[in-house]
Amino acid sequence: MVTEYSHPTRADIPAIVELWNASFGPDFPLTQRLLRQTVEFDPFYEAEGCFVAREGERIVGWVLSKSMKTAGPEVGRFQGRGGVGALCVHPDFQKRGIGTELLNRAENFLLENHSPLTLLYYPHHLLPGVPASCEAARAWFERREYSAWHECADMQRELADYEIPEKVLRALEANPTVEIRPAREDESTPLIDFVAREFSGGWDYSTRAHFARGAKASDIIIAVEGEEIIGFCITGDFNSNWLLPSTYWFPLLGEKFGGLGPVGLGKAQRKRGLGLALTALAVADLKKRGVENMGIDWTNLIAFYEQLGFQVWKRYWQGQKD
Repeated sequence: MVTEYSHPTRADIPAIVELWNASFGPDFPLTQRLLRQTVEFDPFYEAEGCFVAREGERIVGWVLSKSMKTAGPEVGRFQGRGGVGALCVHPDFQKRGIGTELLNRAENFLLENHSPLTLLYYPHHLLPGVPASCEAARAWFERREYSAWHECADMQRELADYEIPEKVLRALEANPTVEIRPAREDESTPLIDFVAREFSGGWDYSTRAHFARGAKASDIIIAVEGEEIIGFCITGDFNSNWLLPSTYWFPLLGEKFGGLGPVGLGKAQRKRGLGLALTALAVADLKKRGVENMGIDWTNLIAFYEQLGFQVWKRYWQGQKD
């Protein structure tokens, strides 16, 4: 049977989810909720950069890529820096050249739109790199001239035994003028202004998008000193209207899932122990909201989060092709 290639449509979402889960399901269980969020609510989604392989009526392969050609300064370094965000071929149809053809089509699209060829994170990503558990996948990309690998990780923690560490309590005692709490609805504008000033080109986009989606201000934990916001941490749980990257694989986290990220402290306020305190109190707030198991996505700050009892959950290799 001849394999045909075309751009997917929204009607193909259930078939792509089925294909993905046949390939990666146990480790990365894709849901229609997540894929629809990625495809239908991503302002940078480029349908012409995505392809499916069909054998008759059946979708047997899929690649997601985007060049970020329409991105503006609100995403900073991601302007024009896209890449391949997902690629899978059904196990029954591998070793037939389908994956190579899908990658070639994605690479041609990226080059035509002046994007580098990367396997990296970008806004509204699905995977931040090649899963380290798929050693054959990394070798496959290496044969196609991808290199310059570096590693990042997702982390995970069950919250039944979570308590705020003594180290954090001491830091809070040493900074009595700092209050760490959920943001109020009337603080959205100063919060956006703070993130734009301190973390322009990425996190300010995430923060603006949070409010644009109608998400609750209280899902963002802030550090306040006097009248000034000096730190923030975006969180999400099983009641949130949007999946954070830290909760993408929520079927593995259980019914009462949650996650956090990004988290950041103003430059002038660092080295006071407040970054860890902000994160610790955000975790405590998630536990108070009923979260039993949570994730943190795409980080190389392993030792930082280990102080709160988090462990590496998933590892990824990020690379690119010169």
